[in-house]
Amino acid sequence: MPDLSFIPILMLAAFVHGALGFGFPLVSTPLLVLLMDMRSAILLTLIPTVTINLISILGEKHWRAALRTFWPIPVFTIVGSFSGTQVLLSVDPDPFRLLLALVLVAYLLSDRLQRAGHAHQVPTWGMALFGFGLGLLAGVTNIFAPVIVVYALFTRMDPALMVATFNLSFITSKSGQIIGFLVKDAFTAEAVKLTLWALPPVLLSLWAGIRLRKRVDVDTYKRLLRYSLWVIAVLLVGDWLRRQ
Repeated sequence: MPDLSFIPILMLAAFVHGALGFGFPLVSTPLLVLLMDMRSAILLTLIPTVTINLISILGEKHWRAALRTFWPIPVFTIVGSFSGTQVLLSVDPDPFRLLLALVLVAYLLSDRLQRAGHAHQVPTWGMALFGFGLGLLAGVTNIFAPVIVVYALFTRMDPALMVATFNLSFITSKSGQIIGFLVKDAFTAEAVKLTLWALPPVLLSLWAGIRLRKRVDVDTYKRLLRYSLWVIAVLLVGDWLRRQ
C-alpha cells in the first residue's frame, strides 16, 4: 500500500477551494513543503489542480469572454510555467521554500488592498509578459495568487472575468508544469498513481466546500484562512532557517 499520508492536506485544500472558489495550491503547497521536498510537493498537486479547475471552468459561464479579452495571460502562462519548472528541476530547490513563504506574505498583504482609482489598460504585449511572469512564479513555487490579485486591482477586472481568467491560467500553468516534469523524466508512474488515489477524496472535499459556501459567512471564513496562512508562512520561514 503506498504512503497516502499527504491526502488529508489535499482534502483540506480542496475544501478551502470549494468554499472560497480558489486556494487549492495556495493551501496545499506550503503544507506539503513542511513534510517533503519542494519538487515532490508540487508534483502531487498538479493533477488534482487541473481536475479542480476543469470542473470550475465547466460550471463557469464567462470563460469564453475571458479568453477573448485576456487570452495572452493563459497562453503565455504555459510558457512561463514550463520555464519555471525547468529552473526548479535544475537547481537546488531548498531556497524556494523561503520564496514560497514570501509569496504567501505577498498574497496576505495584497488581499488588504482596496479597489481605488481608475482602471488601467494593459496592452497585449503587457498581458503576455504578465502571463509569462505568472507562469514562471507558478513553476518555482506553485502559487501565483498574489500576482493576479494585484493585476486585478490594477486593471479593475470584472470579478466574473477575473475568476474565469484565474481558472484558465491555472489550467495552462499546471499543463506547462506537467510538460516540464515530463521533459525531465520527473513525472513518474508512482506520482501519477498517488495522485489518482487522492482524486476521489479530494473531489468529495471540494463538493463539501461548495456546499459550505452557500451556508457560511464567507468573510469570516476568509479571515480564518488568512490567519492560517500567516501561521504557515511563519512555519515555512522557521523550517528554512532550521535547514541553513
